[in-house]
Amino acid sequence: MSAPAQRRPDRAAELAAADAVWDGTPTPTGPLDLIYVLPHHAVTGGMKVLLEHVRRLRARGHRVRAAYRGPEGRAIPAWSDVRCDGEIVNPSDTALGPRLGGADAVVVGWYQSIPECLGAASPLVSFEQGHEVLFGDVREDEAWRRSARQFEEVMHLPVPVAAVSPHVATLLRARFGRRCAVWPNGIDLERFRPEPRPPGQRILLVGHPGLAFKGFRTAVEALERVWRAGARFEVTWMSQEPVTLDNAPFPFVNRVSPPQDEVPAIYRAHDLLLFTSWYEAFALPPLEAMASGVPVVATQCGGITTFATGGHDAVLCPVGDATALARAVLAVLADPDAARLLAERGRAAAERFSWERTIDAVEDGLRQVAARRRSGRRA
Repeated sequence: MSAPAQRRPDRAAELAAADAVWDGTPTPTGPLDLIYVLPHHAVTGGMKVLLEHVRRLRARGHRVRAAYRGPEGRAIPAWSDVRCDGEIVNPSDTALGPRLGGADAVVVGWYQSIPECLGAASPLVSFEQGHEVLFGDVREDEAWRRSARQFEEVMHLPVPVAAVSPHVATLLRARFGRRCAVWPNGIDLERFRPEPRPPGQRILLVGHPGLAFKGFRTAVEALERVWRAGARFEVTWMSQEPVTLDNAPFPFVNRVSPPQDEVPAIYRAHDLLLFTSWYEAFALPPLEAMASGVPVVATQCGGITTFATGGHDAVLCPVGDATALARAVLAVLADPDAARLLAERGRAAAERFSWERTIDAVEDGLRQVAARRRSGRRA
């Protein structure tokens, strides 16, 4: 990768011009014409956030279309209840760019979609929700190396970048010299809300079992230590793929891709979320748990500090430290008053990330892009 100081002068100037979109240009009023390019149809935190942008921006009176390149025949995935003002769907072997004209801004939700959108007659914005290479993750297989090279190439294209957290914005600045807007994730504070829980102790895990960086081996090891220490609890793992824990000493239930309208109730039914990622751009499950009044024990995984303060509204432990995580879980389970205080403070922290505040930031950024387009300047 070329360091920012080693770029060609013309490329440095192009990137500076792209990043200047966030300089606070006076913004136009009135409805915007927007397109969101969706990367896939899997149920992930990143996809839920992109779709919520679509929902919330439409509710504010903007025209929002969804674009997708894939075989499904529609842009909005079947599991979502979000509606849009039109779908642009291309076969997997054709580029989207030529069909993305006439919009005030095109928000691209995944770096691999940027190259196929470059021919668009509308200004692009890359919404970066955290590629593994940003966090120093290294793998030996060629597919990974190819992905990392492509990500670095995309970050050197003159396309404005919005980051999902201050943590990601800082990494993009350090690694690539990019200056970004920050569009933090939001939370639906009505859907994710505290309610009384039934007796018993229940621990929740959330995430894809096939993603090593989620740290689930550490989570299981920590829970086994808690069980050996004498605590008794049930574990639910909410995941996109089936999970089997044949030798686990604790009762275990796997909820595979539950309907989205059931997810808030699943959080509320638990007494603690254990979250053990090595790194995260934002970390949506802890925010969902905190909004639901569920105490959080998590690793210090970067993006979680956007909304969580260790020792105040969550318990944050060193990455990969099963012993520290087990001690934290034991402490929360054994002290109802401490758990109640964590829950109350966690809810208060989550309230600072309402979707209304988040969409204010997104809308303002998109108006800045629209202003540059309408004035004839390159965004």
